[in-house]
Amino acid sequence: MGLLPLLLLLAAAHADLDAERKLIRIRGDIILGGIFPMHEQVPGRSDMPCGAVKEEKGMQRLEAMLYAIDEINASPDLLPNVTLGALVIDSCSSDTYALEQSMEFVRSYMNQDMSEYKCESGKPPVYVPHKPVTAVIGASFSVVSIMVANILRLFKIPQVSYASTSTELSDKSRFEYFSRVVPPDNFQAQTMVEIIKELGWKYVSTVAVEGDYGERGIASFISYSADAGICIAVTEKILRNSKTEDFDRIIERLLQKTARAVVLFVDEDNTRKLLQATIRANKTGHFLWIGSDSWGAKVHPVRDQEFAAEGAITILPHRNAIQGTKSYIYIRTQTGRSPGSNTSITRNTTIY
Repeated sequence: MGLLPLLLLLAAAHADLDAERKLIRIRGDIILGGIFPMHEQVPGRSDMPCGAVKEEKGMQRLEAMLYAIDEINASPDLLPNVTLGALVIDSCSSDTYALEQSMEFVRSYMNQDMSEYKCESGKPPVYVPHKPVTAVIGASFSVVSIMVANILRLFKIPQVSYASTSTELSDKSRFEYFSRVVPPDNFQAQTMVEIIKELGWKYVSTVAVEGDYGERGIASFISYSADAGICIAVTEKILRNSKTEDFDRIIERLLQKTARAVVLFVDEDNTRKLLQATIRANKTGHFLWIGSDSWGAKVHPVRDQEFAAEGAITILPHRNAIQGTKSYIYIRTQTGRSPGSNTSITRNTTIY
């Protein structure tokens, strides 16, 4: 069975799979929502918005949330006599698709749902309402977090992001129920400027992905650069649904300037496409890349084209290894693996 579309069903004895809505529901006393980009976005395909599986940014982060839930539920001290459950959706790396899917988090506040009716052995249906979502973990992309936050705030549902770094989300007058465990983009923009100063560069180009993350990140970088005496050669933008030829044109315009250093505030999928464009132009090794945290230490942007990224400097927020996570994922990798992928699948999973 193929991987498209794919969602995981965890703890099958306590979980339900809604194939129509493509979500994971794990029963518990307190329900935590989760948003993860488990698939890449398919540009221009509203009928099939979800593409290839995203292992690092999607599946591994999903596993991290489920690991935390398992650890808390197994502890006799943290939440005694209380079981955590989950309602997890796939954003498919798309803000509009994620907004549609996130309505599942507030559905219990609005109306009854057909999935809340249970029929057993021909008996009349019994209404068993889902428990409301208490808080939401996610999202990854800032633009997705912004859209989802605008829905959750109406129902006063707290949201904690593990990766959204946009400075816009720091505005507590608009996002009073949003918090995050990563620093905002202006911190890494300032770090990029400090790195460039140490390297003695005075002339750089920039590339931003369209949207709040890329545009605000580069705007912060340009502001700090002006104070540091660093000149900007050209500023390029990767538009939504950009085609292969659009990336080729960006590389062509970058080559028209003498600046070899290029600062990127670009998501990992578009970073990969930009590197592919340098290969097509036979200009690998020409540019000196400074990448933001969306590239960070991820393998996906450079897999099978590592030579195109040789010498790149990428930014990554400080992080600590959590004891037990590696063995947790390893066990599940050995007990079940998604076909054609290194993505681990936990016990009793269902693929559709």
